Parts: sequence; C-alpha cells; structure tokens
Amino acid sequence: MDVNITQAFQRTLQPRLFWRRVFAYLIDMTFLEFLLALVALIIPLNFGIPLFESTQCGEAASGPLVEKVEREWPLKLGETRVNQICRSTQFWGQESTFFQTTVITGNSGGQSVSWRVLSVALDENGELAHGTADLVGPLVGVFLVLLALAFLTANGRRTPGKWISSIRVVTTEGASPHLSEALKRELLKFSPWIAFVASDSIVAAIASNQSLDDMIHAARDGTAAAITPILIGASLFIPALLWWLLPLIRWQGQMFYDRFAGCEVRRTRSNSG
Repeated sequence: MDVNITQAFQRTLQPRLFWRRVFAYLIDMTFLEFLLALVALIIPLNFGIPLFESTQCGEAASGPLVEKVEREWPLKLGETRVNQICRSTQFWGQESTFFQTTVITGNSGGQSVSWRVLSVALDENGELAHGTADLVGPLVGVFLVLLALAFLTANGRRTPGKWISSIRVVTTEGASPHLSEALKRELLKFSPWIAFVASDSIVAAIASNQSLDDMIHAARDGTAAAITPILIGASLFIPALLWWLLPLIRWQGQMFYDRFAGCEVRRTRSNSG
C-alpha cells in the first residue's frame, strides 16, 4: 500500500507556482541587496547593487580625455559621437565616476543604427583609475548572496520571500535540504549569473592592463578585444534563457536546477509550516 502511494505521488507533478516564485524572488533579492549594502559599509568593495544605485551622466564637451578620444578616434561619414562623464552613487553615498564615449553609426535612410561604447573609470581627481576592487566586488557579492540563500533554505528554514509566499524548498523525498544540498541548488540555480559576472570580471581585468590608447584603438577598429565581451555576452544569454525559462514553458514538475539538486518547490499550508 505504501509503495502504491509513493508511486502515485511521484507521478503527480508539482505545480509551477510561477507568481509565488517571482514574488519570493523579488522580496529575497531586495532583502539580500539591502544586507549587501550594509556589508559594503564595512568592506571596501563595490558589490554592484543595482537596486540601491543611481547613475547620472552629463555631457563632457572638453577636457584631456575628450581631446584624446577625438584625436585617436576620428569620426567617419555618417558617425556621431557623445562624450559623457557619469557618476554612480550608492544609497550610502559612495560614488564612482567614469568617462564614456559612444560613437553612433546610422545609414542615410535611417533604417539601421549601430554603436560602439568605450568606458574608463576615473579617480577622485578625474584621472584614469587603477585597481581591482571593482573587479572582484561583484563576484564576491554573488557568492555572498548564494551562501545567504542556501543558509536560509537549509534545515527547515525559509527565506523571507518564500515565507511570505507560503512556499518552501524540499528534497524530492519531502525532507528539508541540508546546507550542502541547498548550496548545490543555489549554485545550479544562479550558474548563468555566476558565468555572466565571472566573464565580466575577467574582461575587466584584462582591460585594466591595457593602456587608454589600446582601448581606444580596439573600440575604433572593432578588434577582438572590443568584440569578445559582446560575443561572450551573447553566447551566455541564450543558454541562460533556456536554463530559466524552458522548464516553465514545458513544465515537468521541477526546474532544471531542482532536478539536478534533487529538490522541488512546494506550497505550504500556512506560514508556520
């Protein structure tokens, strides 16, 4: 009798719980990014927290960087250029500044437009900035988020978002996952995000060893150094969409990462359960 019940249970697919998952995700990420913002007050790293970051750009009409870019990267027929100084501000007041030049190319009929962008970080004096804090910060932030989610999911606990949405993560046997199981699930779940951040950090680290002249020439000529980040982003984007969206379209009771981690998401009867 117990065997028959188990087999019948296994044949029953868990519901998508799509909106509950989305609601829980938004709550959890807001909560965790707020905690990261507090951690950033102690640890001098830029975790790249989009919910608590504002960016304002103004036109840069003159200056050494403008003159250098216009000299090293002359415009061709049909091209226009926009030079800007941008400031990104975290909610606790920390600022980062960068110079950005965008060259826009459009045909005479206005049917297609392409653009090339070059951005370089600046220090407090408006000079080119050097250092790796901003390169490792986003990657550290990703793993702190994963560890926090795993801890809040393991051993009968729930994240704030899942508690409010009345859902929980369990193993396929219905038990609460251990920390190692929860961490494996989060690593699989956010593997596309990890790949994006890691590739950005590697590209930024390579670019930090280039001179400004080399970066300008790469953007101007469309060399491998300028095209590689675009190709990497495009090659990661489609697998990420398939990883996160395909299971929801062709629902089989679990997301891919839940299947590989031996977990599933179930609705709870009450917030106390």
